[in-house]
Order: sequence, then structure tokens, then C-alpha cells
Amino acid sequence: MHSGQDKKYKVLISILDRYVADGKLVGRRKSFYDTTTEERENQARARAFIHLYLAATYGVLDFEERENTITDAGGDGGIDAYHIDSDRKLIDVVQAKFRVGSDNFESKNIAPEEIAAIDLDRIMSGNRDDETGRPYNGYIQAFIEKIQKIPDIARYSVRITILANVKREQCVLVERLFHGDEANIVNFDRCYGELVLPTVRGEQHYSSSLRLQMDLSNKSGNSKLNAEIETAQGICDLTVVLVPTIEIAEVVSRYKNSLLRYNPRSYLEFKEQTTNAGIRSSIEDVATGDFAILNNGITVISDETFVSERVGARNKAQIELVRPQIINGGQTAFTLSRIYEECEPAKRDGLFSGKEVAVRIITLPQVDEVKKIELIKSISSATNSQTSVSATDRTASNDDNRALAEAVFKRTGMFYEPKRGEYSDAISKGYIDKSDVIERTIFTRIMHIACGRYELGVARKIMKKTGGVIPRLSSDADIDRFLILFEIFKQITGNKDISNNARVVQNVALTFFIYTLMEVQGDGFDQAKIEEITSEGRERWVDFEKWARSNSPKFWRKRFNKMTGSKDDFYDLPGLIGSASFPNMAKAYAHTQVNSSELSGL
Repeated sequence: MHSGQDKKYKVLISILDRYVADGKLVGRRKSFYDTTTEERENQARARAFIHLYLAATYGVLDFEERENTITDAGGDGGIDAYHIDSDRKLIDVVQAKFRVGSDNFESKNIAPEEIAAIDLDRIMSGNRDDETGRPYNGYIQAFIEKIQKIPDIARYSVRITILANVKREQCVLVERLFHGDEANIVNFDRCYGELVLPTVRGEQHYSSSLRLQMDLSNKSGNSKLNAEIETAQGICDLTVVLVPTIEIAEVVSRYKNSLLRYNPRSYLEFKEQTTNAGIRSSIEDVATGDFAILNNGITVISDETFVSERVGARNKAQIELVRPQIINGGQTAFTLSRIYEECEPAKRDGLFSGKEVAVRIITLPQVDEVKKIELIKSISSATNSQTSVSATDRTASNDDNRALAEAVFKRTGMFYEPKRGEYSDAISKGYIDKSDVIERTIFTRIMHIACGRYELGVARKIMKKTGGVIPRLSSDADIDRFLILFEIFKQITGNKDISNNARVVQNVALTFFIYTLMEVQGDGFDQAKIEEITSEGRERWVDFEKWARSNSPKFWRKRFNKMTGSKDDFYDLPGLIGSASFPNMAKAYAHTQVNSSELSGL
């Protein structure tokens, strides 16, 4: 079976092509996004690759703002881009190498001389030309001027990002060349995990510290209500403030799912249309500030919370939240962001003017991560009562399941969706196909079977039984088995959704049965083989049922016959399928077929 590298690369290209399309719309530097030939298209994607890094790593959303920091051209001193982060006091210089083709992207390394060509010391020291006396290009000149204008430059650290694969032995070269500066090597694996997957999840623009502005012109006295609340895990600080709706709209529009990690719903999965319509109407159809009264507000958790009215401006205050997450009111926040995105920029201030929303900020106690997560879950469960949220929705998006989703993507290129609708935005933008997203219940069943938990995998109410939680995998071999099983399952079902639970369980059992036949035969699990044996596997299934009647007598049952008034014997095949006996029975049957050479057609 393939490793999924083609699928992952296809997703990367889809994202890059979106950036390329944006580049065609800009006035300046438009020529860099010419796709009239294959060579120019690849050059445009290489430039878009830098855009992806800047957007996903630093949340630079404006295309032209990113473009203005890309220096890739003749005389660039080996620097393709830079980012100056005034909050973190960090200057990040980037050398990027985009590779054409999935195999090249994962296997081809940057050359040592390309790394050595980075004139970091000369440029950071203000030199306007290289060692040969050749002037650096205008983009590097602009970078030098920006550095010179930083008033507290002594507080800044420098990071060198190599956005390419680097041979292990060359990592030492990087450390020697840039001694004293941080070396950040973003190879293909990190690219998929830290740039591509967060983009698909809608989490690429997260900032650990957000700042919200409040309008205090209509406030009397203190702008906030603050109290300490004692909990079983420690003291929580509760702050209640009124925040302009446009502030919430802008923040959620930018950070999307990043702010909904502990919310049982994802950014595009707020389906209560009646509630959405009411929220929308109170913004769009009501000119006065009724919104603050009509809406229940938003609950945010934060590691640290700072509120100050001394910000050098009248009737203004600033809130800073550290690692904030919206755990209630996500629907309100989502709808505000959608209104914001759909409104013409020039009309936004007028539409949102005078409309505020109550924000309840819970600053968590300084306790260990396990207790903190438990506290978050209890708050989320208690506060998400306005709309129906299943227990599975509350538990399936835990950190282990998220890590599992990342591991599955990196290994197979497929997408497991712990939280329903998590990839809706990526599907709508064309980054991924709907068929690449594995339905949550099917994933849970097949993954349990891949991990050797067959009986749980065919349980009638598996999501209720497990809450959608899958324990950590023992190794990548579990994912490899999952992929084979899932490919068999797709062949059996024709890749169609099946809602009947009993039918799903039977198809999962048939999947395991065919996998066992192939495993016992020992000829491998390539795609062509899977497609070849699916129809024959169905025929074998009928024969297996006959064989099981003779070889597993404990599943014979008595059933009352209303017509005759007597009890008739019947074989409980569903009982066998749902039992721990089934895997051994399937394997025993497969061995009988191999020993009699009846599996030669497989």
C-alpha cells in the first residue's frame, strides 16, 4: 500500500494554488504568479509556499503584506523572505526550496552551498552589498531599513528558517553557520503537520495572546465585573465585560477553529439555523444596541487575563487574553464573523456600531494540565445547553484523538474528523475532497479493529459506548492496517454512506473477513489486489457462513415459530459476527482454504 504522500502533496498544491490565484489579483508583482507554462506555474507555487509559511506561522492574512516581505530575486543574499514579530521580539529570515512532485518534496534536500549563501551577518549588520561588492536587491534594502527603525532592536532574537529538507549531517552545518541564532528547519514532515494540516483545520492563524478593544463611552464606573470563584481544582478568576461585536467578529473571522478547540462544535458546524437567523437579524436589522440584551453572550477561558483602561486613548480599554478558547457562545461568535466577512469593508463600522456582546472570561487556576482539561470539560458541558450537543461531540475532540488525526494524515493523506464539520471550510475552498474525510463512526470502528479490538469495533452502539475516544496507537503499523481495512471497506460499500447500523456492522465484519483471507494467503495488500478480491470475498462469505454452522455449534439458537407453534433451530450469524470468537473463526476458515488450495484465485 502507498504511504499517502501523493494525497498529502495534492492537498499542499491545492492550498498553494489558492495563494497563486490571490497573487494574480494584486497589482504589483503580478508577474510572479503567471501560470501560462508549467515552469512558471511551479515558480508561482514556490513563491506561494513562502506565503503559506508566513500565513500559517505568523497569521499574516493580507496577501500584499506577506508579498512585501518576500525578497526572493537576484541579489537577495540567500534570503527569500523575512518576518519581524514585534510582540515576540523576533526576526525570522527564511530560505525556502519548493520541490515539484510528491517524491521530490519528501526526499530531495537543499544543497549545502544554498544554506551557506545566506548572508545573515552582513545583512543584519547593515551592509548594503555582498562580499563581491554587488548591491543587494531593493527588497533586502527595505528589510535593512526596517531593522534600522526598530527602537529596541537589542531585545530581538534572530531565527533562520530553512523551509526545505536538510540532511541530518548538514544540520550541524546549519548550527555552525548561524551560531548564536535559532535554526528552524521545516522539513516536509513539519510542513504537512504545522502548515498544511492547520490550514485544512482552519487553525493556521492562532495566536497565544489576543488583544480586544472595548468602547467605554457608554460605561459608568468600572468597565468590568471581577470576582474570584473557588473550584475543586483551585481559584478561578471570573471577569465579565461588554465587548463591541465587531471585535469578536474580526477575531473569530481570523482565527476560526483555533478558538474552538474545547468547543463541541467546529467553525462551520453551527447548524441551528433559527438561532443563527436571530443573531443575524439583531445585527443587520436593528440599528440600536439591543444585541447585548437579546444575546446570552460568549464564554471564554484564558490562562491569564489583563484588562486596562490606561491605554492612552479616551473611552477605550484593552483586554489581553493568554491562550484563549471559546467554550460557549461559539454560534454567536461564528455568526458575527460571517456577517463581518460578507459585509463590504467600508460598511462594517456602521453595521456593527453601538452593538456589544457580554463576554464572560474564566481565567483558569494554575494547576496541572489534566485537572485543567477536566475543569474545561465540566464548564463546556454545563454551558453548552442552548442547543443540542451529543456526548460524543463533547469527548471525541480530545487531544489524543486530535493527535491521532494528525498521525493518520501524515501516514495516509486521509482526514479523520474528531469534531464534526472540522474540515468543512477546507472542502468549500477546494483544499480537500469530501471523499478524503472519513466519517467519524466508520473511522472509530475500523481503527479499533486495526488495533486488535475487533469486538469493540463491531459493537452496536460504538459511539455511545466509547464516546468516540480511541486510545493511543501502539505504532504506525496500526495506521497501516487501518488503511488496508478502510480500502477494503470502500470497495465493499462502493464508497457510499450507509446509515443502517446493522448493515454497517456486517460490512465491517466482511471487511475484516477479506483482510484475514489476504493476510493468511500472504501475497501482500496492494490496491489492485484489494479491488480484485472484493467480489470473490463476498462469495467466500456465503461459504464461510455454511462452514461456521458446522464448526461453531455454540451459535445455534432456538426461535419460536408462530406458524407451527414450535421452536425451530437457527444459526445466529449476527451473534457470531459481534463476538470475540469471530476473528479466530475467520482465520481458521482462511487456513482451511489455503490448505486446500482454494484461495489460489485470491
